[in-house]
Amino acid sequence: MKILLSSNKEIITKYIEQGAKIGFIATASELDDDRWYMEKDKKDLANMNFKIIDIDITNEDKDSIIEKFNSVDAIFVAGGNCFYLLQQLKMKKVLEDLIEFANSKIYVGSSAGSCIACPSIEYVEKLDDKTQAPLLKDYNAMNLIDAYILPHYNSKEKYTKLADEIINENSNLKFIKLSNDQAVIVNDRNDYKIINTN
Repeated sequence: MKILLSSNKEIITKYIEQGAKIGFIATASELDDDRWYMEKDKKDLANMNFKIIDIDITNEDKDSIIEKFNSVDAIFVAGGNCFYLLQQLKMKKVLEDLIEFANSKIYVGSSAGSCIACPSIEYVEKLDDKTQAPLLKDYNAMNLIDAYILPHYNSKEKYTKLADEIINENSNLKFIKLSNDQAVIVNDRNDYKIINTN
């Protein structure tokens, strides 16, 4: 099962038992000076009585990362820059392992973590700075869902305007606009539903 979020994490308590081990990937926020949103995610999960296992994609070796993948019940991929996140996963050659995990256990993606679950992240160029990932050669992502997530929709006027521009400029793509109080529950690539989390 895959749970794709904008922000609200309470929904995951319906699908993951208290006390479960959650691998926490904070990679997308590494280049930000203020990582308050990532720290809030981690604190919220701890307050839900989950055991948090940090998985540092950038600084741990591949064997250590895979060992942690194998030791946890679910993986939570936090927000930040989509391009940087995908670059680091590909550079460490663990993207396919993360896909395999998502297809066998529980994957939770918040914001950037939701976007990389899509077929590609090229569509978020207006929302994220792709120059933060100068080594990223292609934008093919996890392909866990046959649609493209636009998180935080209606949260800020400027952001929503850019999201609408993306939709208008890519009429060939299927988009899912997620407010901060919505999530997508994915059973299969083309079998999913949008739910309210508040």
